[in-house]
Amino acid sequence: MNRRRFLGNLSGAVAGILTPAGSVVSGFARWSAPQTSRRSDITRRKVIVIVFGGGTRYSESMGDPGHRYVPRLWNELVPRGTLFTNVRVEGRVVHPNCTASIVTGHREYDEDNDWSGAVKHPTIFEILRKSRAAPDTTAWAFVYASILSKIGHSRATGFGPGFGANVVEPPTIPRETAERVGALLQKVSVAGSTTAELDAAREAAQWVRAESHINRGGLRSDIASRFLDEKFAAWKSVSGTTSHDAFLTETAIACMKRFEPQAIVLAFGEIDCAHYGSWSRYVEAIRRTDELVWRVWGTAQDLKGYRGQTLMLILPDHGRELERTGGLGYVHHSNFYTREGEDEGCRRIWMLMLGPRIEPGRTVLREVPQTAAAANALRFLGLEPSPRAAESVL
Repeated sequence: MNRRRFLGNLSGAVAGILTPAGSVVSGFARWSAPQTSRRSDITRRKVIVIVFGGGTRYSESMGDPGHRYVPRLWNELVPRGTLFTNVRVEGRVVHPNCTASIVTGHREYDEDNDWSGAVKHPTIFEILRKSRAAPDTTAWAFVYASILSKIGHSRATGFGPGFGANVVEPPTIPRETAERVGALLQKVSVAGSTTAELDAAREAAQWVRAESHINRGGLRSDIASRFLDEKFAAWKSVSGTTSHDAFLTETAIACMKRFEPQAIVLAFGEIDCAHYGSWSRYVEAIRRTDELVWRVWGTAQDLKGYRGQTLMLILPDHGRELERTGGLGYVHHSNFYTREGEDEGCRRIWMLMLGPRIEPGRTVLREVPQTAAAANALRFLGLEPSPRAAESVL
């Protein structure tokens, strides 16, 4: 037993002695690991990390007394799991840096904000695949934008693309089309007419479906490429929402049913529509994300390969600025080049853990770094994080 595992077990034991089940505590989550585990049991375990992404303030999610925008999470999932209410974003408050840091357990990209290259430290996917000699269909990342496309593998010695995840991006459109869509939606959001917004959304959807294409550059095998081609063709052939997050959800669920991957990261991002300055669009995006998370959870309970042996971690990538004189705080999440505007609204997030031996109905008040998510996922899989990664809080 190494130092990390010993201290983690000791912390859990102390918490169990001092606190009754279901109470609010200031320490770690209780995780009642068995005295012995058969290797066959460990190798069947799955991890799903959902990034409730796009920048979600605590005040519009877990900190809202009425939980108006996260009813599924609050009423259905929080009672089933352990909720960490003071998770901290330690570095630059921007989507790729924070999402990559969740996946590796180290702060990523903070030195230069260069998202064009792979992350510096080994990812959950690489550690899993290398340790188990597992095929590429074992590990998948579904990301809402190309700025997250490099989180599937690292440039760490001994790792790399050969051990990376299949990275799926949503359908994209040419810049000219995106600008046309953006201008249209910005115009109607200022007008404040619900009817006009719906009409504009239908018109924009027609443009998107007609002019979209899909990037296959993040896929690791012909099998993965054929799978994505099939999903994209199905999406092109029907009408309805063109939501990136909805596409990722449908594709991730289909992947779960076909390949039963052991490690999935599903990174949502449409909440970042807050940059348009429309409060109604911002909170509605939170509601939609809440519903999509519920769908993924329900799928994991329905599928035999996931039911009873899956750890799910749900946490935002970061928050958004607090309200201040002369500006709407929810619109932005700091200037990530100058770091101007970084405040408690940006840095305080939360994390919900659900799964076997995660004690239900528990709230943890202690500060926990966002980077601890990777160690939790790997420990559940029976694997060790990379050196100097954030500690597990299990």
